[in-house]
Amino acid sequence: MTDSLAAVAARFAAVPYHAHLGMIVDALDAHTVRLRIPFAETNANPGKALHGGVYASAIDAAAALLASGPGADASRDGRPVEPRASHEGRPVEEHASHEGRTLDLTVSYLAAAIGSDVVAEGRLLRRGKDLAFVEVAVRDVAGKELARGLVTYRTVAPGPDERTLDAVPPSDLVPGEVPKLARAIQAAPFMAARGMDITLMHGGRALVAMPLRDANAGAHGALHEGAVAALLDTAGAMASWSVTGVDLRYKASTPAIHVSFHAPAPPGEGAVAHARTLSRSDESFLNAVTVYAAESGRAIATGSVTYRIVT
Repeated sequence: MTDSLAAVAARFAAVPYHAHLGMIVDALDAHTVRLRIPFAETNANPGKALHGGVYASAIDAAAALLASGPGADASRDGRPVEPRASHEGRPVEEHASHEGRTLDLTVSYLAAAIGSDVVAEGRLLRRGKDLAFVEVAVRDVAGKELARGLVTYRTVAPGPDERTLDAVPPSDLVPGEVPKLARAIQAAPFMAARGMDITLMHGGRALVAMPLRDANAGAHGALHEGAVAALLDTAGAMASWSVTGVDLRYKASTPAIHVSFHAPAPPGEGAVAHARTLSRSDESFLNAVTVYAAESGRAIATGSVTYRIVT
């Protein structure tokens, strides 16, 4: 490992959320990145199947490293600069007040990893002035493809306040009925490690809260984007389960999620995901989810979760 890669790997590993997931940087250059995640019980659902949030988090982290990594180390006037850690522990330009964050994340879940280490390999598709487009594949150690993601990442100086518009309406969902078996679901290792709490799960509606803690945190005391994506995924699943009723004999999985990030999570705040099942077609459920900051009510992300329950 080169000195520069070792420095990036050390910064990456120092981000609390990365450390809790066990993500390790194996390789990084201007066009490709490889992350490794050793199997850990705290990343799993019952039966040692990795939670979908692990795949989404690995895809987001790999894309962010690549989008703001070695290929972005040159300043606007062409002089090389030394990268530093940004909001998510990613290298960004030291000389300018640029911020980097994911705008859009799409994940297709192809297969499950059962008790296995996984590897996320990212490839830069295109880098523009402000935007980078990255494709990431997640595989197990035998090379079986488990998930594939597309990420749009933006690195730019913050704009003036008058160019910021937040028009996401507040949700009318409030805590309410929760089936008893929901407690068994949220006791699953990955959800328990994140502190997720189901406060509504009835009639195609779900609320899932997640506090800010080290197991969810980025580099500067705010929720990590990967943790937000995992929360959104989980809330969509809970809304789907509320339609069929929770029966642990049923087989269930997330085929795909799509997340648009409106803004970074506010420092010091947890989040609440509000999910509604929009439609059902036999085994398939389409859910709309919005994630709000727990105290300020600011919209952090919106997205959709396609969920499957085989009854």
